[in-house]
Amino acid sequence: MASMSDGCGDEWWIVFHRDGWAALKGLGHESPAWSKHRRKLSSALQSSFPNALSAFATEPAFCWEHTSFAYFRPIGALEWTRANDLTAYSTENAGDEELLAHVVGSPSDYAAFAADYYEIEIDERIVAEVFAHRPITDAIVSSLNPSIALRDISEELYGEIQYPNTR
Repeated sequence: MASMSDGCGDEWWIVFHRDGWAALKGLGHESPAWSKHRRKLSSALQSSFPNALSAFATEPAFCWEHTSFAYFRPIGALEWTRANDLTAYSTENAGDEELLAHVVGSPSDYAAFAADYYEIEIDERIVAEVFAHRPITDAIVSSLNPSIALRDISEELYGEIQYPNTR
């Protein structure tokens, strides 16, 4: 599971289940879809999930009453399904493109996001190294945050998030 909350009302949650399915829900709190439809939209998104993913679509921890977009990828599917496209709200901007751009975009997209959100400049070549799952080095870590070293984040990097350890 991964999540993002920007502290201003936008958020998303994603689950990659060991059985092979994945699902994501989020809220673009200033999106036109949310501003106009709120709980009607949230309810329609929940209802659009296949029965096989009902545990995700009804999980209270994900705050389904505050949802403007959702995606799912059932077991064996080759692509994600945008749940909004299965509802009457399919053409409305739900905030997903903006909130997910740095997750599904290019290294330059993430570097632009980091510059805006964290107010730091990140070399997109460094981001490309991480996106390609190349070995994390002390040089990469210090270029992202000069106040820490690889040894400081190794347990979290390799243990918690299970970044490929190819050192």
